[in-house]
Amino acid sequence: MKSKKLLAISGSPRKAATYRALEIAVEEIRKKGIQVDIWDFVNKKFNLCIDCGRCLKEESLECVLHDDAITGWASRFVDYDGYLIASPVYDVNITAQLQGFFNRMRSNWLLLEKNPYAYSSKMGAAIAVGGSRYGGQELVLNAINNYYLSLGIKVVSGGPFAYVGAGVWSKDQKAEGVDLDTEGVQSLRALGASVAKAMQE
Repeated sequence: MKSKKLLAISGSPRKAATYRALEIAVEEIRKKGIQVDIWDFVNKKFNLCIDCGRCLKEESLECVLHDDAITGWASRFVDYDGYLIASPVYDVNITAQLQGFFNRMRSNWLLLEKNPYAYSSKMGAAIAVGGSRYGGQELVLNAINNYYLSLGIKVVSGGPFAYVGAGVWSKDQKAEGVDLDTEGVQSLRALGASVAKAMQE
């Protein structure tokens, strides 16, 4: 049987709380023998999508205007069996970096046009990290989950501890703050275990 692969993305431009939260959930997924690739936006420079439509007109999975840090991901994204995407809360939303990444995946429409079920067997889960306990985490989780739904990816719940994804309160203390949030860590581990189980079924 082909081994399953998961793409874990830290949507923060820093390697701190969000990256640490992602690592905790990934630990649970790797326990089940699932290969995990982690990608982040630290020091990554890239251009934003301007919705020119040239990728669609020229049937190119990659942006035809720019060659930068995101080039190649539109082609590679579909190769994964599951996705775990994390973002810090920026103004009660995901980061500009993560939104820019999503926008640059516009060419996925080429895949879905040919096969509406290209992503239907894939799983996706979300993590949100806020500086306060109720700092907008659920809205960030919704933004990430809505991206999955737009592609037809099945959204994975973490169960009673993480209905729509894992929410963490870092108290703006970076990675240490994540580790100190016992409730948040519980939700991360529950979510990671749920993702692993869903990918094995």
